[in-house]
Amino acid sequence: MSENLSRLDRLRIVREWQAYQLGRTDRTIAELEEREAAAARAARTQPPPAPDWKLSLQRAGGTSHADAVHTGDCGMGGKRTKPMTREQALRALTEDGITACPYCRPDRELGVL
Repeated sequence: MSENLSRLDRLRIVREWQAYQLGRTDRTIAELEEREAAAARAARTQPPPAPDWKLSLQRAGGTSHADAVHTGDCGMGGKRTKPMTREQALRALTEDGITACPYCRPDRELGVL
């Protein structure tokens, strides 16, 4: 059958197939770009990961002071907390005299008893 087609007709068929393939490629690119944009939006809107350790702060007389050291997932720290590194939590418990939360017991996890 292709023997009966002129060269021009064959080129038009090839061009039509290429246009079809280009359309598929453009749709795939648009889909992947939308997925990446959605992932970027989700990454921006996700809350930051919970810290491993946190320091609860108490407000008294217009100033804040450290109250207790907590594990990162402890809910007893209240709303006013400050994230801490492991080293900061150790220093707060051993050198600064800040108490450990009696519920989550960060001193046990840190090896300070």
